[in-house]
Amino acid sequence: MGLFSFGSKKNKVIKMLSQGDLEEILISAMKDKKYVDAIIELLDEENPGLKGDALLLLGELVSRHKDLMMEYVEEGLPLKTLFLVNDPDPYVKENAMQTFELMLRFFPWIEGMFRDEIIGELIDILERGDKNRKAFAMLMLKKLRVKEALPIIEQFKDVTEAVILPLEGVKWVSLGEIAREVIKDLGGERND
Repeated sequence: MGLFSFGSKKNKVIKMLSQGDLEEILISAMKDKKYVDAIIELLDEENPGLKGDALLLLGELVSRHKDLMMEYVEEGLPLKTLFLVNDPDPYVKENAMQTFELMLRFFPWIEGMFRDEIIGELIDILERGDKNRKAFAMLMLKKLRVKEALPIIEQFKDVTEAVILPLEGVKWVSLGEIAREVIKDLGGERND
């Protein structure tokens, strides 16, 4: 560490995480934004446990301290979070899904600010992701009212495989059922 390394709280946050002090981290973040910066830095860590914990903390900050998180959201945090839905680690993937959904819920205007990037990434997930990621992408596209995605979503309306998502009410639901619901909500045609 150099002479001017006093600014980052990353090591302190890592230590607090190792001790299970998540609530203390949230309290510290309210008092000093350097803690939020450190949490966001952890999204670039190789360790999936740290990355997943950081996403969990960000979700809590978004839902509890919207004003504090505003500038981070404006700077592109939702995109960084959405990209982590493709992480191979289930803990990272699921926390990224939850945190992105919270960002859409608490900051609905991000859809306008980052619309092209968000839709592009969701379509990519829909085309290339596993069944759980596809279901997540469909639900987010529904939330964003992306009718252009209907032709792709319609391909999944007869899939019977069940999905499990870390979102409320989406456990052991078939991918086809989710697709049919999204198609209906977006005003698409149903052929069943």
